[in-house]
Amino acid sequence: MKRNLPVLLVAVFFGYAELAAGQVINDPARIEVYVTPYYNSKGPAIDVGPFSKGLAANSEPEFMATISKMKQSWDNLNFVEVYVAAIRFYDLGFRKESIYWFYSAQYRGRLLATLIDQEKMGSMGDPGFELFHAQNAFQQLVGPYINGYAFGDIDQLIPIIETVQREGKTVPDLTRIYPSVTFKKKSEWDAGNKGLNEGLTKLLTTLKDQKASIKQQRIERGMEAKFSKLPNKELPKGFGR
Repeated sequence: MKRNLPVLLVAVFFGYAELAAGQVINDPARIEVYVTPYYNSKGPAIDVGPFSKGLAANSEPEFMATISKMKQSWDNLNFVEVYVAAIRFYDLGFRKESIYWFYSAQYRGRLLATLIDQEKMGSMGDPGFELFHAQNAFQQLVGPYINGYAFGDIDQLIPIIETVQREGKTVPDLTRIYPSVTFKKKSEWDAGNKGLNEGLTKLLTTLKDQKASIKQQRIERGMEAKFSKLPNKELPKGFGR
């Protein structure tokens, strides 16, 4: 099949239809992934710091109370916390909200990968090394689920990505969020973030221009049949952005 290049770019860059090696989606309604040591869907087992217990809660009120606390600290959340929240939103049925958290996490993770000093991130077991590889693992493993759902309604997806892009224009204090990681000089941060932010502009252009092509690819790959019937629960009052 001849594939349109902009659509191919989206597929490869954001993984909306690509599974990681060996990954199989048996149940599209629940994200089955394991990213050591932060998240294991069996349980789930979560180890991301002070929000871990609340994110793992089966009680919806306890989970939402934790989300409320996280929103109060939004600018200081690391990408791992936001990825895990996205997974839990999805599993609990708040799938539209999971898209926002997923793309926010993806942006934060890519920002770390862009600005980390790779010569000083250490090796296995060192915080910088583990986080650098975790952002890629979360993106590859979680992306096929949430993007599998999100790309089913591009008109809904576009404003969510626009929000994430707008929020990402200012670089947060990465040394505060990741105190054990060595980053490039701060004089390089704005340029690195600008390139990342402009990548979302290209994605948004492709989404707006290639809706029909993306829809057809979803049908051909079986993604439409797998994800299109998944329900979405609206957030409780007071939790909107």
